[in-house]
Order: sequence, then structure tokens, then C-alpha cells
Amino acid sequence: MTKRERLLASVRHGAIDALPWQFDLTSAVARKLVAYYGTDDLREATGDHMVWGGFGEPRGHVSEPAPEGMYRNEFGSVWARTARDLTVGDWGELVDYPLKTPSLDGYAFPDGAAEGRADGIPGVRAAYPDHFLTLGMPGLFEPAWALCGFENYLGYLMGEPKFVEEMTVRLADYACAVVAQAEGMGADGVRFGDDWGFQDRLMVRPEVWRRIFKEQYRRIFEAARKIGLVVMIHSCGNITDIVPDLIEVGCEVIHPLQPEVMDVEWCAREYGKDVAFWGGLGSQSTIPLGTVEDVRREVSHWLSLFADGGYVLAPAGAAPADTPVENVVAIVEEARAQLG
Repeated sequence: MTKRERLLASVRHGAIDALPWQFDLTSAVARKLVAYYGTDDLREATGDHMVWGGFGEPRGHVSEPAPEGMYRNEFGSVWARTARDLTVGDWGELVDYPLKTPSLDGYAFPDGAAEGRADGIPGVRAAYPDHFLTLGMPGLFEPAWALCGFENYLGYLMGEPKFVEEMTVRLADYACAVVAQAEGMGADGVRFGDDWGFQDRLMVRPEVWRRIFKEQYRRIFEAARKIGLVVMIHSCGNITDIVPDLIEVGCEVIHPLQPEVMDVEWCAREYGKDVAFWGGLGSQSTIPLGTVEDVRREVSHWLSLFADGGYVLAPAGAAPADTPVENVVAIVEEARAQLG
């Protein structure tokens, strides 16, 4: 099987010759692996089954300028990524946002249907015909708080629910229109990113999530499935309470399944026939802090648990910057050993 065929078969619970694997790597860990393997082609060196594509800004779009060292996205949110951030990972920091009050009056949402957003996808498909091509997309929570500021947005969820509902519908409209442009481009799946979880629970009450967000997720998932894409969601933290809801509205793959905060074995037993899981290797525990033997043991356990498919082996989040390179190499070796 090609990597593309293997990953697609696994997430669709079909026949496989081995479980597929994938790596999210911080830039610091990527540099360690380049030195270890002696090549910049880490996808080939690790056997990673996935390649990433995405949606750009429309043709001819010019963002408003941002201060030096910062980036202003199409929504008007301004982000920075400093040397400090790169010591722990590659995550940036929101430094400014366009909505200073809970109102959309006077704010112009980006046009999701503007042409040219998918122009880069065919080139990725042509360069990696045997890999599973995943498109990255924002969801409904993270772009919303980036419009308002995180603390403000959490307050609006409780105090200004009508505003949040209106913004959520508009974000879903945008997502549906953007995803539609991927039709016929050769992509295999789309991963929507929204970190909903604290370490022990959702950031909002499950009933609030269901009332405001559930049906809008159904809309964007249906838009993706309509054009043949596997629907995936990324959400760090403990999202156990809404796993059945995500399944109900059409999510096919849940990432990253953090073992430090979710019971992986219980999730596999309870939901493994209805959804595929992607991740599971401890990025807050085993990968950065364990021995090589600990890592091999954990990889072997998950490969055994999901032996019948419905799984993509991967770190539960990008391997942290302080991860020993030997621990990542151990994952690669155990994954490759499936194929002899």
C-alpha cells in the first residue's frame, strides 16, 4: 500500500497492512532530526504518511501592514512569534485584535469565496502523489477569540451570547466557502483546529458548546464531506464530553487524543468503531521525559490497541523543543518495524 492508501484505509476502518504514522515537530526538534539523519527531507527519513496543504489569501489580497516582527492576518488579528516562543515550541502570541467591543457593526468579514485560496493545493498533490494530503483550516473557536481577545471572548460567551452566536455563524459561512474551493484539487482530508480543552475539562460547559457551536460544526463538516474530504478536528485538552457530539455531526478523525488528560483505552473501546483517532503518544510525558525504552513501550501498546485500524500513530501535539532526538527516532523505528 502507498502511504496515502494506508492512512485513508485506517481512518475509514478498512483493511491495512500496518498502521500509518505522522509527526508534528517543533522547529527545534526538526533541527535535531536533520542533524541525526543527515538530510533535510524529514518526511522521507521518518516515513511520515502525511503531507500538509492549506488555503491562502485570495489572489491580489494585500494585508494591512503590521509592526516589525509581527503578522496581521486577513481577519485583522495581529500575531507575534518571538525568540522566547521558539525555546518551547513554535506558538506565537496574539498582540492585537480588531473587535474591541462585542459588536460586528462596521467590521467586514473576509470573503471565504474570494478566488485563489486553493491555488497552492495542486502543486502539493503533484509533489507528493503517494502521501495523504491534509488541508489545515481554522475552526470556530480560535479565530473567534483572536478577533476579540481570549479573556474578552470567554466573557462574551456568558454575557453576550447573541454576539457570539452571530460571529460563529459568520465564521462557519467563511469556512464553508473556503473549503468548497478545494473541490477537485486532489486533497484527501481537512483538519479544523480548535483547542477546546483544559487539562481536566472543556473550557466552556458542554451545554453551551452544544447550543452555540454544534450545528455550525455540522455545517462545515458537511461542506467538507460533500467534496470527498475526510473530516478531522484538532483539539488539545480533555474533550471527552463532546466526543459523541463530534461523531454525530460528522467528524471522522479526532486529534490529538492526549494520554495525560484523556483515557485513550476507554475512548478506543467506547468510540473506536465510530471515529478514528490520531495521536496518543505523550507529548507532555513520555516523549520529552521518558527513556527510549518508555517510548518504545508506549508505541507498541498503542499499535496493539488499534491493531484493526481506526488510528494514526503520532505525538499528541508537536514534540516539545526539549525532546531527546533518540526518543523521536525510537517512534520511527517502532512504526517502521510493522512493515518488516
